[in-house]
Amino acid sequence: MDVCLIQVPYTMGDERQGTSKGPERLLQGGANKLIAAKGVKVTVERVDRGEPFRDSGNASLVVSKRLAPIVRQAIEAKQFPLVLAGGCDVSKGILSGFDHRQCGVVWFDAHGDFNTPETTTSGYLDGMSLAVITGHCYRNYWAQIGNSTPISESATLMLGVRDLDPAEKERLDRSAVQVVKWCEGKPQGDVRVALDKLAKRAAEVYLHIDMDSLDPQVAPGVVFDPVPGGLSLEDMEEGIRAVFARFRVRAATLAVYNPDRDQDDKTLRAGLRIIEVLAEAAGEMG
Repeated sequence: MDVCLIQVPYTMGDERQGTSKGPERLLQGGANKLIAAKGVKVTVERVDRGEPFRDSGNASLVVSKRLAPIVRQAIEAKQFPLVLAGGCDVSKGILSGFDHRQCGVVWFDAHGDFNTPETTTSGYLDGMSLAVITGHCYRNYWAQIGNSTPISESATLMLGVRDLDPAEKERLDRSAVQVVKWCEGKPQGDVRVALDKLAKRAAEVYLHIDMDSLDPQVAPGVVFDPVPGGLSLEDMEEGIRAVFARFRVRAATLAVYNPDRDQDDKTLRAGLRIIEVLAEAAGEMG
């Protein structure tokens, strides 16, 4: 399968954030060349907000409205949509780009992204991204983009989680979302068993990778202060391959790389390696 590399140089629709520079830096670092070197044909698309920034809620909506048709066209062209994004809010636009009624989600993240307007302590909309796509908040907001069918909680798996707000933790504990937490660099559960359980609920998934799921020694350049004890790059590679071995992966996102906070290009190198592994796995899907 060919790859469509989609650059979304925004975080919550705002190009001024450090993480908004991440997609361009990954391309400058040779992301498309790495994909081509795997023998996989690659095309590059870029989302343009197309209007002045007013506020994050509106701008994120506009960006997702422009992203959804690019994802749709890539899938119709038998290409694998690989999205490089500043923030996790792009997930709603990606899912709106295809029929995801039978789709599950594998979500790598140090945080839960499962807050709602009632539980958030910061009001940060990006920290509600998983709650949005599982139908817990902003249903009408998502519906403005297109297909807004919620992902079932029982078809959702989180990996790498180690920093939750108290109310967010309560919400996750009460939900049917599977969570494999990470502590001191080790999973607190069997990732393969969790993936096998998910495979009983869904044959296809959307794969979301927030780079803060990685340990700060691997990826110091992320949106906030990185949370210690995360995944090694080897953990991430094994996880990606395990996902592709079990599911038809409809699309994938790599998000929140912040070049301004990187150290000796560690996060850049990790991101490029993840792109390489994703492309290789997508190329083998056929």
